Amino acid sequence: MGYPAMASNFLAAGLLAAAAAGADPAPAMAAAARHVAAHEAAILEELRGLLALPNVATSQDDIRANAALLVRMLEKRGIDARILETPGAPVSVYGELAAPGETRTLLFYAHFDGQPVGPESAWLSPPFEPTLRAGRAEDGAAIVGWDAARHPLPDEARLYARSASDDKGPIVAMLAAIDALRAARIPLSANLKFFLEGEEEAGSPNLARTLAAHRGLLGSDLWLFGDGPIDPRGLPRISLGVRGVTGFRLTVYGPATSLHSGHYGNVAPNPGARLAALIASMRAADGTILVDGLSAPPPSAETLELARTAFETPGMLTAAGIGASESGLDYGESVLRPALNVTQLLYGGSGGQRNAIDAEATAGFDLRLVPGMTVAAAREAIEAHVRAQGYALLDAPPTAEDRLRHARLARFDWGDDGYPAAMSSPDDPGVARVMAVMREATAGEVRIAPLMGGSLPIAPIGEVLGTPFVIVPMVNADNNQHAPNENLRMKELRRGIALYAALLAAY
Repeated sequence: MGYPAMASNFLAAGLLAAAAAGADPAPAMAAAARHVAAHEAAILEELRGLLALPNVATSQDDIRANAALLVRMLEKRGIDARILETPGAPVSVYGELAAPGETRTLLFYAHFDGQPVGPESAWLSPPFEPTLRAGRAEDGAAIVGWDAARHPLPDEARLYARSASDDKGPIVAMLAAIDALRAARIPLSANLKFFLEGEEEAGSPNLARTLAAHRGLLGSDLWLFGDGPIDPRGLPRISLGVRGVTGFRLTVYGPATSLHSGHYGNVAPNPGARLAALIASMRAADGTILVDGLSAPPPSAETLELARTAFETPGMLTAAGIGASESGLDYGESVLRPALNVTQLLYGGSGGQRNAIDAEATAGFDLRLVPGMTVAAAREAIEAHVRAQGYALLDAPPTAEDRLRHARLARFDWGDDGYPAAMSSPDDPGVARVMAVMREATAGEVRIAPLMGGSLPIAPIGEVLGTPFVIVPMVNADNNQHAPNENLRMKELRRGIALYAALLAAY
């Protein structure tokens, strides 16, 4: 299976979606604006408390502490909440809020774990000391003291901390949206559930088991994902799908120990050079994957057109300091293709240049998958490619016998299982309702992308529960996701609360 069929006339699909929508979203958005104006300091203080908890995905103590706080935050709203325990897996958080008289159920997904912070010296303020600034820290914007902050803060003010955007900000935005509707006596248009994950940044290796163990709680008509950034132009965005992902490390071996490069150059196999040649054999200069079997059915003309209109390529490149796209393609078209990214290179040690041929060289990769590709087939194709270059593949570091028997030696270290791409059809009734509400709420400004470039663990949800999904991001595109100085702009936080309120009231 490749890309799902897109509606041949997307405008027609939009008209059908409009007919499927519920109430007018305008009153909910107005209520959200009033609520934020009156309670901005309290909303930010709640987010500040959540962001102050370290949440690196590999620390189970941190994840459990975050989960406990989130349960309290949900319970404060009258939401039936609990920690979900699954043997051998990090904890998750579940919540349920009934809407009297409603038969449909919307499930909100976000994750509360975060990426490692990296060297704290790269941060302009400590990653777990949430800091308000008048604008972009990188532009020298001044710090705004929490006690001295005057509300409403300017639209360009930003909150800096790890997970401010990815993904704690959206959680607090959804809770603020519930508060706003309740204050205005606007009912929910569907029952609401929460599934907050604690290992997304670790690749969600246990998600399928967690979903299966708690299948009875997680029934819904649609999963609403609060992850990913909005359009770099500042326009709201809906994503109908995500690329899949798997990662691996490839180690190439040379001599049994480091050797003098003068004495042994042209004699000892150079693992650094051999690894570089392997990378070049797998990936062309324009990013095209050269590995046989790493391909997928091409997207339809309708999908291509939708992707091209969903992204503004020149602005995205400029914002990232990129002079030209590596592929030479429009951004939207690029994300419809698989990508093999080199993420790490290890050779030669530290302390300056050494005139030595070292014993091994390692590269880290991530592979982004598109519809029609599987993790297992991708791994088989990559391993077959390396064998075809003359390498014997090992399961462990080479023995003396291995070194004498084989001229070329390599070893793969595959990471967690990974997951394939996932994509919803715009014709799904729940997806259509979300599209209609978002179009109405944004006066048609929302951009609809068939795929976003990043990955989310959506495929396991489809495999275990069979539930459709849609992604409605709310954070700024320049949020430094996965990087130092992660941030959330006030303009996006306010709009995110308003749009989530619209979806809850008019879905």
